Amino acid sequence: MRLAEKVAMVTGGGAGIGRAIALAMAREGADILVADIQLGTAETVAKEVRDLGRRAAAIPVDVTQDAQVERAIADGIRQFGRIDILVNNAGVIPGLGHPFTRQTEADWDRVYDVNVKSVFFTCKAIAPHFMERKSGKIINIASIAGPLASLTMPSYSVSKMGVITFTRIVAKELAAYNVNVNAICPGLLWTDMWKSIGEVLRATNPAYRDLTTRQMFEKRVEEWIPLKREQTPEDIGHAAVFLASEEARNITGQALMVDGGVVM
Repeated sequence: MRLAEKVAMVTGGGAGIGRAIALAMAREGADILVADIQLGTAETVAKEVRDLGRRAAAIPVDVTQDAQVERAIADGIRQFGRIDILVNNAGVIPGLGHPFTRQTEADWDRVYDVNVKSVFFTCKAIAPHFMERKSGKIINIASIAGPLASLTMPSYSVSKMGVITFTRIVAKELAAYNVNVNAICPGLLWTDMWKSIGEVLRATNPAYRDLTTRQMFEKRVEEWIPLKREQTPEDIGHAAVFLASEEARNITGQALMVDGGVVM
């Protein structure tokens, strides 16, 4: 129970990686605030957390709205007394499959708002709470698309590299207050988001057109990943638990690649 008596807030916690992180932390003893723009999915995950014997609450929030973020964090502190761990997981991939010359201003604005500005909002809102308590953990979910500079998702790549850089900035500023700030960069995961990516790749790459989306995913895993196996949301959950635990108390400002060796 590495996170016993801790309280964690997970944005985008209603599905995919966010859900896996919430459940992994609950299994290690944490109470969970599931923050998501989709209240229904957040409530479903909150129930799963309660079924594990932990406290949980679903909090509706649009992470692109500063005022909503501040209210969500204040609400979480009011309900559970404090927040010990903040996981910034919410994200989108607009303009998927297009080179930068075919992307629109709207694509870039949307990805910046959800993937980057939201992390600024949440970190800014939680910082006074952590600074006052001289304790806290922040985990930002980035992506291998950041360091790999993907041609088929340029705005997404830039946004995720921005998350990595911002993680280091926040880590430097909050280090004096005993706050650890790190990022996790997931690799190839079979999630709803990747299924959308796969559909675009099948439509734009002749080598994949005769394959199902799952077959194409497996081919990418075989071609890209040195360990020759896909990553799972649970893998990201395990990494988040580690970074949120006291075992990682001397780790800050890092971007942990959970990718089977792709970026290597």
